[in-house]
Amino acid sequence: MAAQPGQQLSLRPAISVVMPMRNAARWLPVLLAALVREWSTGFELIAIDDGSTDASAAVLKRLCAQWPSERWTLLNGGGEGVSAARNRGVRQSRAKVIAFIDADDRPMPGRLAGPLQMLQNNQQLSHVHGGWWRCDANGCLQHPVRPWQEGAGFTWSRFMEHKAVLPSAWTVRRDAFLAVGGFDASIRHSEDVDLLLRLAAAKHRGAWIEQELVRYRIHSSNASARLQPQLNGLLAVMEKHLKTLGTRHEAWVREQRYSTTTWAVWQAWQAGDVDFALKLLSQALQDCPYPLVRRPVHLIEVMARSSARIGELFDRSELLSSRFWQQAEPILLAR
Repeated sequence: MAAQPGQQLSLRPAISVVMPMRNAARWLPVLLAALVREWSTGFELIAIDDGSTDASAAVLKRLCAQWPSERWTLLNGGGEGVSAARNRGVRQSRAKVIAFIDADDRPMPGRLAGPLQMLQNNQQLSHVHGGWWRCDANGCLQHPVRPWQEGAGFTWSRFMEHKAVLPSAWTVRRDAFLAVGGFDASIRHSEDVDLLLRLAAAKHRGAWIEQELVRYRIHSSNASARLQPQLNGLLAVMEKHLKTLGTRHEAWVREQRYSTTTWAVWQAWQAGDVDFALKLLSQALQDCPYPLVRRPVHLIEVMARSSARIGELFDRSELLSSRFWQQAEPILLAR
């Protein structure tokens, strides 16, 4: 018979759910209700309050009051940032498998059971990753993200070519996480990209679970709203890892710089930050492999493809008549 809330967990938990939170009181009831649906997986929840000012800790204590004490732990993260909070949670964990979840996201059915079973059945894997649904602030589904359909993978080179990672859909063996040093607490953005690249460099194998495991909320207070630091952080992480390659890989390195930076151009354009998009475009063209006549066409292709990936409509005519394009075209065609 499956264990129920209120029953004891006598053995080591099968999986530790590490959840950093900052001002997440409004999201916690839905998240915890979703976790309870997977009570029989034998999880433990380790929540890390990273400097909340909205009584998140009090809300969590109230919601978990009927849980056995060994099924949940609340740590004080001290406001040191999400990487330090996650690392602290992993160090406190008792299970051999770690499932990350951010407090503003919502686990979908199978979020814990699916990855746990896959890792148990495939001992050669160090981590597994599922897809996710992009959602609005109310949790309403908008568009599924399924990176495996675009060839994303977990070797160092394949991940560098398609840097698809979302911590809330990511499950990692504890020993592999600790072996590479966990998240780099000095990195404020794209710390997940950095960690996955280090796992790949150390030959830890990963695999896709081809289903959506979490609802990823897009709202004004999450990290994705801090556009410029986020994109600059991603480019810095990419550059740090590309520098580990020798000069014989120079053409491939330049291709990765160009493709990632043009994707960042789309991100800035889509967010309405025209000046930043133009700055990134000038930066991207330093590594552009295409002749002048091909550059505008390729940028339009990137923007159309990137929009489709998140379910956004792309209007080519609207782009070509925009202030962004009026300033971008001369940059694209400059020798």
